[in-house]
Amino acid sequence: MIVVAGIVAVATSVSAVVVPRPGHGAQIRAGAEAGEEHEATRAIQGATCGVDRWPVKTLADPGARLMKFAVRPATVRYLGSLPVSAGGQDSRSPLESRVFGVRARLVSVKREADSDYHLVLVERGATMIAEMPLPACMSRVKHRYAMTTARSELERAVGGPVGESWIHPKLSVRVVGVLFFDFPHGQSGHARNYAELHPVTGFRMLTGR
Repeated sequence: MIVVAGIVAVATSVSAVVVPRPGHGAQIRAGAEAGEEHEATRAIQGATCGVDRWPVKTLADPGARLMKFAVRPATVRYLGSLPVSAGGQDSRSPLESRVFGVRARLVSVKREADSDYHLVLVERGATMIAEMPLPACMSRVKHRYAMTTARSELERAVGGPVGESWIHPKLSVRVVGVLFFDFPHGQSGHARNYAELHPVTGFRMLTGR
């Protein structure tokens, strides 16, 4: 039994995580790591797309037009160690204006409810997520071609379009993308700070498996 109003419950624990919500400081969301991913969606010209911070995730926010897109080499572990710094619904923090490239093992991929390809990257025990939006969910932004090409390159690497069930390619890859800080909503393979490469603007399979 959990007793509210400041009384400590005996022999009972409540799971809570630090949640970096867009435009705010860390908040507490109980049970956010329950297992299954939950994210709002909406229809855009017949395609199922996302809602939360969608302009930022697809480079349609005003700040994206000011970015230089110079690629900074990084590791999965390093990106997972950065301080959480999330922007708002249509704005990005200074850290979210940087583009990073990592070499990692692509261990899992699936298509999410918002039609993004959800990639789980692993490097020396550290994990993080990279996301590839569906072209139909993007505006006519400057780097739309790069995002579309990256998604096509992934499909070529795994043998075709990715479905809603997990596949496990276990490929050595180089992934380039814009840094993005998500919040806990049951996603698999997240970094400790929920840093992602979102959207991915470059994808290449490396030699060897």
